[in-house]
Amino acid sequence: MKLSRVLLASCLMVGVAAVNVGAQAPAATAKSAPAKPTPRTADGHPDLSGIWRGGNPGAPQVGSTAIQQGNTTVVLFPLEGADPFEGQDLFKALDKRGVARKAAVPNKPPYKPELAAKLKDFSDRQTRLDPAFYCKPEGVPRMGPPNQIVQTPGQVVFLYEASKAFRVIYTDGRPHRQDVDPSWMGDSIGRWDGDTLVVDVTQITDESWLDGDGWFHTDKMHVVEKLKRDGDVLSYSATVEDPDVMTKLWELTPRTLRLRTDPTDALVEPPLCVEKDGPHLVTDEHH
Repeated sequence: MKLSRVLLASCLMVGVAAVNVGAQAPAATAKSAPAKPTPRTADGHPDLSGIWRGGNPGAPQVGSTAIQQGNTTVVLFPLEGADPFEGQDLFKALDKRGVARKAAVPNKPPYKPELAAKLKDFSDRQTRLDPAFYCKPEGVPRMGPPNQIVQTPGQVVFLYEASKAFRVIYTDGRPHRQDVDPSWMGDSIGRWDGDTLVVDVTQITDESWLDGDGWFHTDKMHVVEKLKRDGDVLSYSATVEDPDVMTKLWELTPRTLRLRTDPTDALVEPPLCVEKDGPHLVTDEHH
């Protein structure tokens, strides 16, 4: 199974010992630097242009443990309390940990009770049903915030490095198109609410999932994304409305990104996604 799909962080280095990155940093003794002013375009709106990354790119999540397995660094994300899989085979334990971790996620879509069986079935058969597992686009909002934004008068362009995808969001006041079929990216229009860019998305195909845990939706799903720049920090949030399957509006966990100014931190073309695992699956184990 592809390491990039199973909560593994791969890097080619040898002999690295297990590292716990959950320790707190010492408190700062100096005053925090004043926040940088937010740059603006000629029309007065915040300029969202730039390359945006979440925190420290490539760093393990706080509270995780990195373990060296041969030439691969495996990052195990923590569960609450004692680890019930301690001492078991590493990669078998990863599957069980992954399933348990997903079950413990607090912010889940509020599905209607009568859809519980369908949701469980999709989750159990994730490796056979998840479209992203088979190199299909993640879609909105699963793909999350963009890695780079290009802002021009009347439109904002979102670029996504991992999926080699892009979205053009018009901000010139035009309405949603009515002559398009549902697609992975949907139909997006934008508007400014003060200093916040609000992106309204409709016409999203029901082939996509909201997450790799079987979180399905219908093609009636309505997504609203919000992006706000404060100095060199970009805040991203999104809400999902799908009355056919959800009992109420669902708000994704907000994300914070930081502007990258190092010339070497440009977007690069990722390796081509080629699916080779599907024909060899013998169980429904997944991460």
